Amino acid sequence: MILRHRAAAQVPTKADTRPFRPTSWKLLPLTLILAGVLPLTGMASERPTYDRGAVLIFNEENDLFVNTDRHYTQGIRFAYLHKDGHAPLGMAAVSAWLPAWGFDLKSSRSGYAAGQNLYTPADLTTVQRLGEDRPYSGWLYAGWILQRNGVTHKRGFPVQESWELEVGTLGSPSLGRQSQIWVHEIRGFDLPQGWRNQLRDEPGFRLKFERAYRLDLSEPEEPVGIQFIPWGGGVVGTIEDTVRAGGMVRLGWHLTDDFGLRSIDSLSTTSGGLSKSAPRHWSVQGFVGSEGRVVGRNTFLDGNLYRQGQSVNKHYLVGDFFIGFNLTLHHIELGYLHVFRTPEFKNQTEVNQFGSIYAKISF
Repeated sequence: MILRHRAAAQVPTKADTRPFRPTSWKLLPLTLILAGVLPLTGMASERPTYDRGAVLIFNEENDLFVNTDRHYTQGIRFAYLHKDGHAPLGMAAVSAWLPAWGFDLKSSRSGYAAGQNLYTPADLTTVQRLGEDRPYSGWLYAGWILQRNGVTHKRGFPVQESWELEVGTLGSPSLGRQSQIWVHEIRGFDLPQGWRNQLRDEPGFRLKFERAYRLDLSEPEEPVGIQFIPWGGGVVGTIEDTVRAGGMVRLGWHLTDDFGLRSIDSLSTTSGGLSKSAPRHWSVQGFVGSEGRVVGRNTFLDGNLYRQGQSVNKHYLVGDFFIGFNLTLHHIELGYLHVFRTPEFKNQTEVNQFGSIYAKISF
């Protein structure tokens, strides 16, 4: 749902022409540096807990924060994670079947997700197909989550391994057109005119995998801490095929027992939860990081897999740079993540930006 106003002429705003224009190959070295420091020695590792309670997570993402209305323009997602050690509906058997290479498995948990993403071209005023801009598309999906936690064999670094399966639909069943037009009508905004050109109806899926590590760069007993969290993984499926690597550095007061705040497009869902064996503190933390990806397929750029339709020539290397903060007070956690994404296709001249609002309730 897009909560913004577009002028009829669609004249680029000041935010559209900001000078920050890193290319993906310039951002990729930073990503590799963040992701490749696992062999470092002499670091302390915070003692993780394996009795965390259930969590309910909400993400709302929009390019409203930079006053644009284009490309990845809206995302909403709800997720629920069971308490540690609880993986019903056969997920415990799946966890037992999966090997735990390189770490000692301590606990697993499962969960569920549902969400919708919207993608549009930059010009919403024309009814004609824009062959050199990305097509209209919605993606409505449900997801299953399996998270496994443990520590590395030698140095005892906390590890989180995440598997997520999304199953959903493109085209009119995704309700992308209805979502955007409905909000624009309610708020009296100009209506997008080109949804008749959206990607055609088609089911799809993507399976995400991520392995993340948490390394303390400060003494775990100190209230003020700094951590480095690198990760790697990828996605396979009819919707997306990518290989990714990234990482973040976070600094704060009473850092939470998780692996950092994640966006909707991330390989994993933000974890955490209240622990009976650890004291409950309020927490405030800021973070900065990046992620690079090698793109084999992206349906929202390459078009339908089984049916002919609109597509654009994509870039095979894409990078994200992000910065944000979050605040935790007992059962409630709130945060904000701002993402800068390098151009994803050949005729895109501007870096995209969007903001992600995050809320989590721990039980």
